[in-house]
Amino acid sequence: MRSLFWKFFFAFLLALLLTSIGVATGMWLRHNAERQSFEAIPVEMGWKAADLVDSAVDITRFAGIAPLKKYLQENQLKNITLFAVTADNQDILGRPIDPKLLSTTRQLLLDDQKVRSVRQVISEDGQALLLFIPSPEKLGQRMDRPKPPKPPPFLMLLTMWMISGLLFSGLLAWWFTKPIRILKKAFNDVADGKLETRIRPAMGKRRDELADLGQNFDYMTSRISQLLNAQKRLLHDVSHELRSPLARMQAAIGLAQQNPDKTAKMLDRVERESERIDHLIGDLLNLSRIENPTTENDERQFFNVTEILLDIIEDARFEAQNKDIQITHNSFEQISLFGRAELIHSAIENVLRNAIKYSPANGVIHLTAEKFSKQFRIVIEDEGPGIAEQDLQQIFQPFFRSRNNQQHNGIGLGLTIAHRAIEIHDGQITAANRPEGGCKISIILPV
Repeated sequence: MRSLFWKFFFAFLLALLLTSIGVATGMWLRHNAERQSFEAIPVEMGWKAADLVDSAVDITRFAGIAPLKKYLQENQLKNITLFAVTADNQDILGRPIDPKLLSTTRQLLLDDQKVRSVRQVISEDGQALLLFIPSPEKLGQRMDRPKPPKPPPFLMLLTMWMISGLLFSGLLAWWFTKPIRILKKAFNDVADGKLETRIRPAMGKRRDELADLGQNFDYMTSRISQLLNAQKRLLHDVSHELRSPLARMQAAIGLAQQNPDKTAKMLDRVERESERIDHLIGDLLNLSRIENPTTENDERQFFNVTEILLDIIEDARFEAQNKDIQITHNSFEQISLFGRAELIHSAIENVLRNAIKYSPANGVIHLTAEKFSKQFRIVIEDEGPGIAEQDLQQIFQPFFRSRNNQQHNGIGLGLTIAHRAIEIHDGQITAANRPEGGCKISIILPV
């Protein structure tokens, strides 16, 4: 019984059967108790007996003992025994009475005073009498008695419970296993490469955990599709980036073979292209380590981001000397962040070096750092050509170069590494153009 449908089905069916058996047993026990209670009553309980006793009560109350005796004798001739018992347990006609029957009848009157066939009456001369008609089983009388309660039709009820249980269990098991069958087919489709598969519409109007599972499945396939597409784009871009320096290296080698006197110059060209390839591979390895952290390099701790900023600014000023670029910053307080210090260092450094690269000679780069609320914001502004408006949302993609910056040599991974590093720390990094010209990169990190 490996199918989840049959497990649900038999579990629900067993629960319904146990409930049905319990209800049927309770009804049977109640019926037996009512029957035994009915058979244990010592007096006649029918409407005819009640009318006879009522008549005797009226005669006793308004006419006296003598007319009552005559009434009792007339009923005796009709084979109806109606007793009128005095306080000393003697019948007024002198008929023998079973003491046990009399005791049980008196107890019945005390327990249930609404029984019409057992009455206590006071005659006009002040004599107390107990009037009742014993049950036919006690005295062998032939009177119309109320029929004992019939047992409920257990077989019919059990059959109805079985049929309803089968239908209910089948429908409930089908309703539970339907989304599981949809999920099974969807997983097979994804395994066959159909990453556009979505199952939330097939769930209908369900609002339970299985519907949430379907929504999570759709999110998973969407993310897998995005990651695979990103990997394909990355592979394509890496191939393109490697092809250009390799082609130039092959051309340099060919020229060196044709013109031996240019060998030294061509070797310099080969060296520059090999360094470019080395930088590309290094950046790709850094990006891979950021996107796929291991337990060893994902250890986070508190670190002083202010010291990191000062170190980065000092290194950047040394690099900016060749273009006479000034780097200014505001005074910022000591701030501690929780995370991986080397990633934050790499992210800020890449953004600042990118600003140096695209800033004109004698330009100025402004760095502003401030804490507000529970966030730490770093803003880096340059005076370069800026970014085309249609490219602002794409500059953090691998190997992307803005249309305004095609003349600059670069791999196009610096801002991608910065974006991944900030994203890992639940921060945000955005780019915008300054009204007065240049680009502004904003980094927000949680404190």
